Amino acid sequence: MSETLTDTPPEQRDLTPTAPAQTQSPAPLDYTQLKWPEGTQSAARETFLGAAQEMKLPPEMAQKLVDWNTQQMARQEETQEQNRQEMLQRWADKTKAVLGPQYEEHLAVAVRAARTYGGEELQTLLKETGLGNHPVIVKTFYAIGRATGEDASTGGPAAAQTDKTFAQALYGAN
Repeated sequence: MSETLTDTPPEQRDLTPTAPAQTQSPAPLDYTQLKWPEGTQSAARETFLGAAQEMKLPPEMAQKLVDWNTQQMARQEETQEQNRQEMLQRWADKTKAVLGPQYEEHLAVAVRAARTYGGEELQTLLKETGLGNHPVIVKTFYAIGRATGEDASTGGPAAAQTDKTFAQALYGAN
């Protein structure tokens, strides 16, 4: 019968911890060959490398995680851009619906007012953000145009065609 610690009287128990067998600590893992996606920030890289080192992740596995993360980021960016385009289209559709039959007239007045009072900088802002499709922006510039007499034909640009949005009429189809 084998003795257990509880079978041994306390004065005979050896409670000194035994040291683990001496092993050589492994060399640090080499992550210098990892291929990072373009534009990866150094802080993100260092954080990942620290975690990989702490988990003793082999470089091949670390590369797989980097690649997986790159794919996930690309999918997320695609989804965000698709959502943005859908939102811009909803704004353009809502603007057409809100203005109804007066869409062309309102659009022409709004475009002239935006060009006259906003200039290049505003056109760039409306194009880059997509806000030129938003009904509030079109209605606001229409109101500005009406208040300043921009609704009278003064040899400015021709009335916008029905298939154009405010943004397209303001800064072109692209």
